Amino acid sequence: MAFVWISPLCATSGTAITIDIIGVPAIGADPRKTWTSTGADRSSLFLGDALHEEIPSARILLYDHLKPEERRLEVKELSDPGHKATAKAFASVEEEIAQYGTEEWADRLLEAVRGERSSQKAEKTPILFVCHSTGGIIVKRAITKRVMEGVVDIGAECLGVAFFATPHRGSSVLSEPEYVQAVQKSLGLKWEMSEHLRQEFSLQNRDLEILDYRFGPAALGMKIWSLVETHDTQLEVLSTSDVGGESLTMVDLSLVDVRSAVLSTTDVPVEEEDVIRVSTTHVGVPRFANDDKVRRRYLKDLASFVQHFSAQEREAHHQLASSIMNDIHIDVHQFYEFSQPGEQDKAPLKVWSESPTLRTFLEEGPAQCLGRRMRTQVEEPDKSVRPKSSMEIRRSTEPVAPTIVVAPPTELPEAIPPRDDGTSLSAPPPEKLANIHTRRPSLTPRYTTEPIASNGHLAPQAAPQPVKDDEYRDIDGVRRPQKPPTFQLPSMNRDRFRWIHVPYTHAGWVPLVLMTVSKERDNLNLHKKLLVDKIWMSQHNRSRHASPHARFVRPSCQGLFPKELSQSHSNMQRSHSSATSEVQLVLYLPYLHWDTFKHLNMRAGVIQKRRMQDHARPVDRAIASGNSMESKLIWQYLTSNRPIHCRRTLDQYGYPSLRDTSVRDGDQILYKRTRPPRPEKELYESPLEHITGILQANRFPAGQHASIGTNDDASKVLMVDQLWLWVVDQQTVVTFAAPKEKDDIDTPLELGDLRSNIYRDVNGDYARQCDDCFDFAALVVFHAVKALLDITDDDSLQVFRIFEEYISVLTEQQTKSFKEFRDNHRNTNSRDLDVHRLPKYVDNKKDLDALLELRDIEDELGSIGKLFKDQHRSITDMLKHYHEINAKYEQGLNGTELLKEIKETIDGYQEQIDAMLKSAQTAHKAFIDLLDMKQKQANVVEAHLTREQTEVAADQSRSVMIFTIFTIIFLPLSFFASVFGINAREWSGTDSNLSLRTIFVYMGTISLGFIIVALLAAFNRFTRRIMQYLWRIIANPFLGCFSHVLSWIARLSYERLNARQEARASRKLSTTAVLETDIAEFKAFNTKHDIV
Repeated sequence: MAFVWISPLCATSGTAITIDIIGVPAIGADPRKTWTSTGADRSSLFLGDALHEEIPSARILLYDHLKPEERRLEVKELSDPGHKATAKAFASVEEEIAQYGTEEWADRLLEAVRGERSSQKAEKTPILFVCHSTGGIIVKRAITKRVMEGVVDIGAECLGVAFFATPHRGSSVLSEPEYVQAVQKSLGLKWEMSEHLRQEFSLQNRDLEILDYRFGPAALGMKIWSLVETHDTQLEVLSTSDVGGESLTMVDLSLVDVRSAVLSTTDVPVEEEDVIRVSTTHVGVPRFANDDKVRRRYLKDLASFVQHFSAQEREAHHQLASSIMNDIHIDVHQFYEFSQPGEQDKAPLKVWSESPTLRTFLEEGPAQCLGRRMRTQVEEPDKSVRPKSSMEIRRSTEPVAPTIVVAPPTELPEAIPPRDDGTSLSAPPPEKLANIHTRRPSLTPRYTTEPIASNGHLAPQAAPQPVKDDEYRDIDGVRRPQKPPTFQLPSMNRDRFRWIHVPYTHAGWVPLVLMTVSKERDNLNLHKKLLVDKIWMSQHNRSRHASPHARFVRPSCQGLFPKELSQSHSNMQRSHSSATSEVQLVLYLPYLHWDTFKHLNMRAGVIQKRRMQDHARPVDRAIASGNSMESKLIWQYLTSNRPIHCRRTLDQYGYPSLRDTSVRDGDQILYKRTRPPRPEKELYESPLEHITGILQANRFPAGQHASIGTNDDASKVLMVDQLWLWVVDQQTVVTFAAPKEKDDIDTPLELGDLRSNIYRDVNGDYARQCDDCFDFAALVVFHAVKALLDITDDDSLQVFRIFEEYISVLTEQQTKSFKEFRDNHRNTNSRDLDVHRLPKYVDNKKDLDALLELRDIEDELGSIGKLFKDQHRSITDMLKHYHEINAKYEQGLNGTELLKEIKETIDGYQEQIDAMLKSAQTAHKAFIDLLDMKQKQANVVEAHLTREQTEVAADQSRSVMIFTIFTIIFLPLSFFASVFGINAREWSGTDSNLSLRTIFVYMGTISLGFIIVALLAAFNRFTRRIMQYLWRIIANPFLGCFSHVLSWIARLSYERLNARQEARASRKLSTTAVLETDIAEFKAFNTKHDIV
């Protein structure tokens, strides 16, 4: 294997390389001829000048599957002396190559790519693969190969893959032997396709299907182009006829069917795949023969994709995807019989658990994950305490499998390899592990107990027998150490079934998890039957507004029975039969749960921001670096083809068609009854104002969650989660359920948690008896129905009690309102009404608020009742299937009784709902009657006030009438007085005066004009606008001039006033001087004449 051609254009032009485009031909095909264009430009490569014109910064590499020495091998002519040696070497290499499968060819590709990129120090340069035919399968193998430590993962650096006519699901032409030579000639292969390779490309090949499932998660975030052929290829084949003899015949066939050339399927959807049809044959697809229009469109699309690519965004997106695959843990629980040697009665079941990551589970399978933990216990006997599994680390408050200490035995068996069929987990016989114990030796008398089943529980016998203390003393009476009791590990012949639990209801993981189980069982039809459209995809609800809360799986239960049982029960409506001789079961069930108001707003904020962009890139850094796995999943899978199903509130469950339920979610009864006391400033707000304020305050961008107020952090809201359950076969149960996000408040995480409740039940001392998968499936349903409603540890989660108390509070308020209304109107008549006390009589604000609260209660109780009806219907269908399973297979007997108990429980819940609804409706009707009486009283008061206003208006009208009468009387008098007072010619006799006729003409014309203008200005908007416009145009300048004149007059007046004051002051001074002179003269005269 080698790169036969590397584009030198980047080196010569000095352009920095930003991407490596690697062309991979069909296995054995010539790497140059595959991409060589036909026609006039025959010497040019498609992956050459044409591609460099669109992407100048790309380095193009053409890969050859064969080594240079293998490619150069040729058989010389018979006449040549070296013919024999070359023929021998050619046959030897052909025989060696014939042993290769797609796995070995993928190893060659990885070695060549890593070597070339390492030599050029370009390990981090992004890669884009362009592959043709069988080369596409090799690229898929290389990308999905598990990365060894210290080796760069090319899948992490791969931006996208262009598949040119790749047989993702096999090809009959490529796999059948009669077309071998024709395919070799058509594709230009060095050697014929080996039988080993042809088997790998056969139709419905198991390995190809598994490869599709593995490539789906690996291709997350990659851009995929699938170019498919639309014309048949002419193949020359050797044919025979009934007449006899062989002849060469030309047949027209499609080498790769369109359905096989498209990567995405219903089971494994690919989010970013573009399917391009090329009007040419299989060989002409990578050359775009006779379809230059499609070639130009593809080149522009490729160039646009590379141009808008960001290495930082790709790295962030890859880290987010890796974090999801490596941080989410799958619970794998193995149920096995636990009994000591010599016990004859039915042994109880114990649980052996492991919690691998999602990536590890999909790569290794459940059996290997459990086997690895068992080998760890056996191979590390010197450790007194085993390392915590991932399940124990992240769920420290939950009970886990017992701690096992393994002392070095005299003969330790070999490590137990996982079984090939994956049916159960093998372990060494308990007798050989003599020193395995789970507790310290006891110094007190021990009691031997034997578990017995009673009403589905395991309990010790009533009369335990003590072990004699003398048995543990030597001849001197000294107490000797007791032999430590042993803990029995799971063994092959004691395995019953296993439970695989996946957190988060992501539809894209369902095929991957079920396929992993089917692959381990060596029967891929197991999951195909469970995922047919009528059972899986057609059950998904979607809404036109595309809001995430409208995305859910409709509640249902379907049983898949073997064909013989289906035929014997032909009257039963079954559309599908089981893939095995065993019964398969599918259940989709909603159940009631809870969440905090803080997390509700955080989830809404993430969804709101994620919906602003079509794809997960660019990734929000706050979410990628945060601790919320739910936020990461929402960001990654919200808009994918198989999206994640987010947790729904009670109103989102009850009203999935509503585009936005934020107001309803903030008005939940549980939230209002569990939130802290409202601040004093909010006491005067209405409930709607308070809720609207909270919602507006919490409209924050994702990543700014700290801005939420802490007052509502501990408040709770009702949620409706989904349980997806599959009984794959008699040994495997798979469940999907969304967990509640871990919170920092005092309420423990496991309150109401479905997984925790089930685990505590099956792993406790009083575990319910589950003999098979169907018993366990019924137990899962039991805990799902009672997950929230049986909580007694937290008063704030006792839903029914909270509803009943609130209804009682509102009923008491209704009683008080009636009494107040009675007391206010007992001794009051219409004459004694006080206007100032009127609001107290008819105020209905509190009653209206209470009425709205009762409406909310009725609405929420109706949604809970709808949930119980859905559960009852699904469990009824499930119980019908269990009756058939009991009769035919004698399985699920305990489960049948448990389902009956669940139905009775739901009936009891429904009775409580009906009783609360009846109480709420009674109070509702009473409030309506009270409001009606208050309205009637308001009407009476209004009538009384109206009568008083009428009397006042009558008095006013009489005054107006008197004034009108006087006006009528004096109007003609004043008119005639004015007329006779006119200085007219007729009255005065002076010829120079105007005549009465002229005077009346002037008066009538001018008056009529003013009246018309006034009426138009009063009743015509257009006239008013014209007058306003004219006033601004004409009057404003005059007003400006007038204002200037007024200011000049005022200034002049001020100056004159000042002058007058000054003159007056001067005159006053002169007068004073004269007076003083006169006084002086008078005094002098008096003195002269001696006048006293």
